[in-house]
Amino acid sequence: MNKYQRLVCIVALLDLLLMVLFPPFNNIPLARGALNSFDGFYPLLTQLGHKPIHQELLTLQLMFVAANALSAWLLLQQREAHEIPRFRYSRAIGLFTLVNLALICLFPPFEPYPSLLRQAATSGFDSFYFILGDRSQRPIFTPLLYLEVVLVVINALALWLLFNVVQRNEDATRRKIIELAESLDDEALQALGEEMRQKVLAHKARPTLGRGDDRRQAEQTHEGPERRQGDRRQEAE
Repeated sequence: MNKYQRLVCIVALLDLLLMVLFPPFNNIPLARGALNSFDGFYPLLTQLGHKPIHQELLTLQLMFVAANALSAWLLLQQREAHEIPRFRYSRAIGLFTLVNLALICLFPPFEPYPSLLRQAATSGFDSFYFILGDRSQRPIFTPLLYLEVVLVVINALALWLLFNVVQRNEDATRRKIIELAESLDDEALQALGEEMRQKVLAHKARPTLGRGDDRRQAEQTHEGPERRQGDRRQEAE
């Protein structure tokens, strides 16, 4: 796991924790035969047991965060353990944000059919549908759409700030190494380069999990007399 993948995991875990601590709840209608409908996001400890959790919406939220984290993890994967991914993170984060916003706009949250009636006092959330589908005549549930957009923008800004800090630290370390190399003479610089090369080779030669030699296939030699000689049943008689 490199630095960028670690930052992505931290942001994803914070999002998952926020969604679990403030899950979507359904209201409990007073009228008989009325179905539960989306009420809002509340702290888990204050409403748990009083209102049912909107499990479908919570599952979609968790899956959306997990899919984004997995995609970023795969894009930041390194071929070698010592490689540092060089990329323009501002452009990558901007492209990732545009893709998420496009997905949110293509499948926005819609209100239920009763909201089309003038007698409906309040609006509510029904589900996510394709914007050009047969249910596009419904009004869009704008509060939930705003929350989705705000969450995506906050995640993009947080990742940009964290990546910027890591990139600045790497640039500062690189400048210190250059200044140190310029201050050393040729012999000391050559010895330092050889020492670093040996460390890199030793790090490459170290087996990782699932990539080392299989110990079951290695030849095992036993020195000394064979302990299982003879038949134990004859000795017992």
